[in-house]
Amino acid sequence: MTMQPLNCETCGRGVLVEKFSAAHTSIQWTSDASECPMIRDAVQSVGDHRRGCSALRRSIDRAVERHELSESRIDLPTGPDLPRLH
Repeated sequence: MTMQPLNCETCGRGVLVEKFSAAHTSIQWTSDASECPMIRDAVQSVGDHRRGCSALRRSIDRAVERHELSESRIDLPTGPDLPRLH
């Protein structure tokens, strides 16, 4: 699966999203993330792991619930196909 486009339901900013599980979401901003009003107005420093947009997270969760955004499935190798580190 590849990243899928999604717009925030609150501000309309576009991102690319790949959802792997309820706890694992990859987001790529298609514009400057600081243009998001929630991020811009928050008093957070770069590198702060809490830095993000709760409205965008809700938009992603709703898109998954409505089956507009599907979760990616990764088939991991097993048995003899499993890469070995030497």
